[in-house]
This record gives sequence, C-alpha cells and structure tokens, in this order.
Amino acid sequence: MRPAYAACLAVLLAPPADGGAWLETPGQGFAAASASYRQTASGAQHELNYYGAIGITPKLTLGVDLNQTGDLSGHALVFARLPLREGGRYRLAAEAAFGGNHDRGVWMMMQKATLSYGRSFNTGTASGWLAVDAAYELRNNGLAAVWKLDATLGLNRPGKPAPMLQIETSKPDGGVFSYTLTPSLRYPLRSGRELVVGVEHRSAGEGSLGLKLGLWQKF
Repeated sequence: MRPAYAACLAVLLAPPADGGAWLETPGQGFAAASASYRQTASGAQHELNYYGAIGITPKLTLGVDLNQTGDLSGHALVFARLPLREGGRYRLAAEAAFGGNHDRGVWMMMQKATLSYGRSFNTGTASGWLAVDAAYELRNNGLAAVWKLDATLGLNRPGKPAPMLQIETSKPDGGVFSYTLTPSLRYPLRSGRELVVGVEHRSAGEGSLGLKLGLWQKF
C-alpha cells in the first residue's frame, strides 16, 4: 500500500496502491495477485484473483480484473475509472467495467458499475485510509444482477508489518446475502512490493475459514 505520511502535504494526499477512489499517476500503475484456500462443508475450495491498473491521463485509469473460483465460476473484466471529486477531505470516483463471467466454463457477457469513496486520515499517532466501493453487476448476459458493498481500512507503518481489514458483501437479486471478513498484515518487500497475509472468514449459505496470500507491486 502507499508509504507512510510525511510532513509534506503531497505525501499526505498520496493514494493507497489498490485504487478505489484514487486514480493511478499517468504512466504508472499497480498490480495485485492473490490466492485463497478455504475449507467448506462441501470440501476444499481455492480462488485466484488478479488486478492491474495503469494511469493513462490524470483523469483516466484503465485496468483488468480477473477471478477464478476453483472450476466453478470466474470473470474477466476490463475497466475505466474516472474522478468525480478530487482533493479535499475525501475523493469520489466512478468505474465502468465490461467483459464476461462463466459458470462451469460457460461464458456470458458481464457489466459492472462502481461508485468509490476514499479518505486518508492522520490522527497524529497513526495514519491510514478508508475505501468504500458500491457496485452493481449484471452477469449472464444481463439475466443475473448482484449488488455489492465493500470496505477496506488500512494503517501505515513504514518498514514494518501493517494491519488491514477488508469487508466484502454481496446480494444477488432473489438470492442470499453473503459476506467475507479478511483481517490481514502487509509485509514490505524490496522494489515497492508487499506481501499480504490474511485469514478469510466467509458466510455464503455456509460458513468457511481460509487463508489468503497476496503480492502487491507498484510499477
């Protein structure tokens, strides 16, 4: 994630590395890959994710969002993010994504619209960020709709492991509400990389507990 706050305002307003309401600097970007392994009542399940974004102009960020959950489902999306409010105490951004999703290998069209809120904070003893994303997805050629509300709270500890909490919720139209809680630690590595290690608790009809490993890279 982004470096610790310094005394200067420019560093104070630096965005977290994983986007949300913050746009990437033109010519620079961020990539994240993660793998989750969890035990469910029906057996072991693994999930792979990749996210990559690059700044095109000061007001346009483009990227890709890939997901694969075992051999059951997944998606592949390209997205564009535009700012709605920059600077000040908080930021707002809108994102449109297009691509496809699959159910057991059968691919169909998918669209996604996201409204993101982001805010940096500095209490004098700690600094960090809060990001909230509200999304509406149309899957299966527009036949299945899903509402999502996610939040991330992270702290900065330069050169040391730093805590982060992610909350993800999902409610399909006519379906069951589900949520995932993932407390994590971010370990700084060389060359702007971070190793993210988390414990994932998911409630989606049945509860499950898993381990999540991720690698983040600024470029």
